[in-house]
Amino acid sequence: MKKQTKREPLLKNTQGQYRYLFNWMSGGFNDIWAKNLTEFKKELNKQFPNSKVDYSTLYKATRTQSREWDRIGNMWWD
Repeated sequence: MKKQTKREPLLKNTQGQYRYLFNWMSGGFNDIWAKNLTEFKKELNKQFPNSKVDYSTLYKATRTQSREWDRIGNMWWD
């Protein structure tokens, strides 16, 4: 019998929002907290008007992915 792997749950804040991680088409990366993709797009336009996201890189983060994203970001800016 095939052994099932455990999946880590997606990271969710107290307001029920997921942390969406993504890259920009021009390079670099960022994140936005949103409940769904529609809310993500509204928040994206609010925070970064006329921005171009590489949607092929967009995903909801787990706690581990979020921690790693922050670690990489901190190395980038230190």
